[in-house]
Amino acid sequence: MKTIKILLLIAGISLGLAATAQVPQMIDYQGMARDASGTPIANTMISARMSVIEGPMPGGTMVYSEKHTPMTNSYGLFHFMIGDGNPLSGDFSTINWAMGDFYIQTEIDPAGGNAFIDMGTSKMATVPFAFYAASAGGGGSSPWMSNPPDIYYDAGWVGIGHDSPIDYLHIQNMTGEAHARLTSTGMSYFKADSDGNTGLNMLEGGADVAWLYWNPFSQAVFMYESGDQTMTWKNNMVGTGTTEPLVQLHAVEENSPGAYGDDLNVYYSNTQNLSPAVFGWAENNTSDINYGVLGHAYSTTSDYNEGVFGEGGGGTINNYGIYGVGYGDAGSSYSIAVYGDDMGAATDNYAGYFIGDVHITGTLSKSGGSFKIDHPQDPANKYLVHSFVESPDMMNIYNGNVVTDASGMARVELPDYFDALNIDFRYQLTVIGEFAQAIVKEEISGNHFSIQTDKPNVKVSWQVTGVRNDAWAKANRIMPEVDKSAHEKGLYMHPELFGKSSNKSLKTSIPHSERQDYKGPFTREKDERMDPR
Repeated sequence: MKTIKILLLIAGISLGLAATAQVPQMIDYQGMARDASGTPIANTMISARMSVIEGPMPGGTMVYSEKHTPMTNSYGLFHFMIGDGNPLSGDFSTINWAMGDFYIQTEIDPAGGNAFIDMGTSKMATVPFAFYAASAGGGGSSPWMSNPPDIYYDAGWVGIGHDSPIDYLHIQNMTGEAHARLTSTGMSYFKADSDGNTGLNMLEGGADVAWLYWNPFSQAVFMYESGDQTMTWKNNMVGTGTTEPLVQLHAVEENSPGAYGDDLNVYYSNTQNLSPAVFGWAENNTSDINYGVLGHAYSTTSDYNEGVFGEGGGGTINNYGIYGVGYGDAGSSYSIAVYGDDMGAATDNYAGYFIGDVHITGTLSKSGGSFKIDHPQDPANKYLVHSFVESPDMMNIYNGNVVTDASGMARVELPDYFDALNIDFRYQLTVIGEFAQAIVKEEISGNHFSIQTDKPNVKVSWQVTGVRNDAWAKANRIMPEVDKSAHEKGLYMHPELFGKSSNKSLKTSIPHSERQDYKGPFTREKDERMDPR
């Protein structure tokens, strides 16, 4: 005998009222037949014996049995209506569904005969109640009647407080709230009030714990938890702590993080499995500004405010607190991996502040430069500041002191890499301690040069400069004079120094918002109409 596996699906219930007020009660039954290896039994006529058993179980009483011979399709699916088969015993239409629990026993013969295999027995839950309701019609001693009568049955739909239901269960109360209560160990119920609030009230131990509802006044879905409004869904945006979310996820919280991410394990790279705790992605082709992640921190009582804080550690190769990559498309004005703009009015203001070494593999451009240290003579109260030495060339400077010998000669040794690194040498000699003449006797060759004085044993201070000639320098020569690009012409790095207004600043050409307006102190927002509970 062929072994069979059946995937059983009770798809629905078919109810209707004929002109004679008789109800053709049937159960829509669908299953899938597979053999022992899991392969569908396709395009085959099988036989099924379906039995209705009245509980309690075990030991229930079979009140009806019928046989079907459905044909499976190419996927092994078959379908029939319980109540429409070849009766074997009992009468399906006379089953008293109000008596108690009922069960369906399924038996299958994959060969289409009568050698049935018991596939199991399952309890019926909602079906008997639907048949029970169908017997009500519109009056009589049916369980759907009440005093005064306000329960109605119409072509498979039931109305409570409404004589023309437009859904399977239609509850209406024109004078107050309408509830549909689902009872269990902790009760929950649907509710609609006279102001149009519609939603689900959730209880535990008889006490309200949460309330999810649609509010027509605000045109939003709100959630309450333990008496506090905690979440808003409005215009396809979600907010917590606010009734007016401004972005897809808008979190407002007092004295705690607004959002917390813990290893989302998002795979969004074809070559790497990345695991960000917080993942921001912005690709809006119509907006003025796209932010993958936007941070805003403002508090007049906090010691420190940090719009974005990054911390990286534990990596076996590299660790980055904040990692930025600029992907500017062709034709865009700037491509900036990290952009800082000081807009503060503090005592000391910096667009960027680094504690520790800073390494730049490209060219550093600046309007000015200096070192700034604690003053050696008064470190507690003063700084000492010196300016950088600037040059249109990529210049290296070497210097030192040397004393000529008895014949007035001195050889100056330079670093072993000097000739490989430098070209275009320049010399400067200064005699110390006496009047004497000094010349460069032999120019630099083989990483050394020679000095000669007209007197013996003369101390000479020397300085040599060279222009960098390494591979990177040759590929990236500094151009002393450069025309501004088309989008920079007419703009200034420091417009105030030329009597121009701030809107002539080059910063306005950088596609980055300068500041997010602070929207005032935090307040826990409530629905303006009322608390619907």
